[in-house]
Formats: sequence, structure tokens, C-alpha cells
Amino acid sequence: MSSLPRSPAAISRRAAVQALLAGACVALSPRSSKAQAQRSFAQRTGSVFSSSPFSRLTQPRLRQIAIPEFPDMHAIWGSTGRDDRGHIWFGVAAVNDHFSGHLMEYDPRADKIVDRGDVLQALAKVRPLAPDEGQIKIHTKFIQADDGYLYFASTDEQDEAEDGSHPGKWGGHIWRLRPTEGATQPVWEHLAAVREGLTCVGGAGRWVYVLGLWNHVLYRYDTQTGDLRRIEVGAVPGHMCRNVLVDGRGHVYVPRVTFGATGMEASLVEFGPDLFEIESTPLLHYADGQTPASAHGIIGFTFLADESLVFSTGCGHLYKITPQARGASKVSALGWIHPKGISYTPCLFVWDGQASVAAVGQVPNSGWDWIVFDMATGTSQTMPFPQHLADPGSVLLYGTHTKDDQGAFYVVGRYHASGGRRLPVILQVTTA
Repeated sequence: MSSLPRSPAAISRRAAVQALLAGACVALSPRSSKAQAQRSFAQRTGSVFSSSPFSRLTQPRLRQIAIPEFPDMHAIWGSTGRDDRGHIWFGVAAVNDHFSGHLMEYDPRADKIVDRGDVLQALAKVRPLAPDEGQIKIHTKFIQADDGYLYFASTDEQDEAEDGSHPGKWGGHIWRLRPTEGATQPVWEHLAAVREGLTCVGGAGRWVYVLGLWNHVLYRYDTQTGDLRRIEVGAVPGHMCRNVLVDGRGHVYVPRVTFGATGMEASLVEFGPDLFEIESTPLLHYADGQTPASAHGIIGFTFLADESLVFSTGCGHLYKITPQARGASKVSALGWIHPKGISYTPCLFVWDGQASVAAVGQVPNSGWDWIVFDMATGTSQTMPFPQHLADPGSVLLYGTHTKDDQGAFYVVGRYHASGGRRLPVILQVTTA
């Protein structure tokens, strides 16, 4: 475990550019922060617990939210989150090198969505940009910490090797901003430039975690001191998990993935905020029949009202993490979330966080389903998910856990629009 260099003042622009080009990890402008008044478990984990509908199997209603257009806009790769005010945040990715991902903020009460800037525009305020530089993706979840800031990360994919031999040319960046009111544009604050592409952000309270490729590189940022630490958890070449899990205590859970007699094998490793390993639990259904590149690892998660959390793997198996008063958390298998077995189920949600988990998923060679998993019996029921998008066979859906104060869930992704264009989509899902 190593601490990253930091300074009470921002490092020089020239030094930042030189360090980034050399593939170094550079912490920029960390500043101490004061915790807000005690926030609830739901606030610290970005959760909303509300009443359940009369029938959980009622056909969900979908509404597509228009996204402000920008050049090269392409998809939302599961990048969603919320702040304490109930505003919903989305990271919209570009598709071609040298372009930039954008940040969108949606106010459900006002039904208004605003473009809150792009990565390259923000990075140009930190240091001069290289002629061919790009940051096409904001791929991560958005986490509001106790200091009031919203944390996320961006990444580049130019020259990225799918076999895991090297990351994108321009690496990744860790960002934060303080949500603003009205038309005031929030200021992006640059926290670190790293050599890895950054695909996952999780956190609770004081601690923010960022996961990067390759080899499941884990960063931990201390919002009170600005300290940034890095360890390598381990993964087979070419594999990258899609989510990092963090419980209400600030413990983080990352898969360690190896090759075994039956192919890819994984254990869920629990770390404390000091990044010392606490426990490792085998995940028997992490990537059944999948290759390193096609396996997406942990693809869905959501919290329960008892402060436990459930997550789905890329082959559709559901697990539960139950934090303990002392020692390691308990990790238990709940079974296949889809009644047909193996599925790709990247969207998990809860109503009251007690009896049921709602999900959006699909079994191989089939359309998307609305799934309701009963926690008591370990069984589920399904119905077709009414996406109502052009060319439904080409729709990719992601997004998990994010819910607004009115009880709506948010599913995101990409679809084929008219003229052969592939565009991002935001679906507001209501069940009441």
C-alpha cells in the first residue's frame, strides 16, 4: 500500500503534464473538508426507501427524458447517481477518440435537465491540453460524501488494449463538484490524474473509492485530509468489474479474479478504509461461461433498509453483503435473479428495501424483462420490460440503484435511433 504525493497547493501545470505523460499518478489540490451535520444511512449510500406499490408486478411505466445534445454523444454506460437534494446525475459518454464525456443534472420536481460541462473543458482549466487528448467517458457512479461534494471520475480509451496489456493513452481523472442551485454552473475540482482508466466510483461518508483498469487498481480518497492511496487487488488480463461496492461503514468490496481449473474464478475481498484486507469470500457464479472481456463482474447493486446490500454478477447470480458489528461482513448467495437462470441483469432497485428487489435484465438471445425477486423465498417473477425504443433488439440498458424522492427509478443506456445513429437514453421508471 502506498500513499500518493500530495501538496497543500496545486502542483504546477507543467509538472502535471509531464507527470501524466510519464504515466505517473498525481494528486492535485487536495483540501481538507468539514463533515456536514450527521447524514442518514440512506443519504450516505445514495438510497431512497419508499412505500411499495399495491402490486409489485404491475407493469412499470416508462418515460424517456430528452438529453441535451453535444457532438459525438453516444451512450450512458451505467453512470448515474443522486445528491441529497434529490437531483439525479448522469455521465454521458462520447464514442470517438479526442472527444469528451459530459455531465448532466436532472431535477425531477422541475422536470429539467441541464448540461453541467464536459471533461476536457474542465481539464483545460487545470493544465494545457495535448492536441489529440481525449476523455470520452464518465463511466462511474456519482457519490455525495459528507463534505457535500459530489465525486466521480473520467477516463480515456485511446489505444487501450483489450487484453489488459495497457490502459488508454490519457489515463483517468478523479473529480468533484459542489452541487449548485438555479442556473449557476458548478465548478469542477480536479483531485488526481492517474495512469489507469477509471470505471467505478463508490463511497459512504468520509471515504470515496475509485476502481481502475487493469488488474483492479483501487484508490481510496480521504475527503477530510485529501490523502489518496492505491493498491492492486488483482484481475485476469482484459477483465474489468463494472461496480465497486461500499457499505455504510465505509468498507469497500472488490473482486479478485484469477484463472482456475474451470476458467475465471473470483473472490470478493473486503477492505477497511486503511486498505488492509479483512476477508475474502469466493463468488461461485461470477462469470459462468464468460471470457475476461465479456465478463462485467458486479453489474448491479442496491441497499436494503437493514443496511445490508445486494448485488448481481454478470451472469445473473444475486448475493447479499451483511455488515457485522465486529469483524468481517457476511457474504451469502441468494440464487439466480431470473427464473430461467443465467441472465444479464445490470439494474437493481428497491421500494421499501425490505421484501423485494426489482430488476431489469435479459436472458441470452431474448428481450429485456422486468424482474421482481422475493427476498424471503428466493424466487422471482418476470414480465416484458416495455422500453418502447426504436429497434428494441439493439437496446443496451444499464444503471442501478438510482432512485428519486418521488420513487422513480432511472435506467440508462444506448439505443439505435433513426438514421443509424446510436444515442444515449434515460428512462424514468415508475411503478406506483
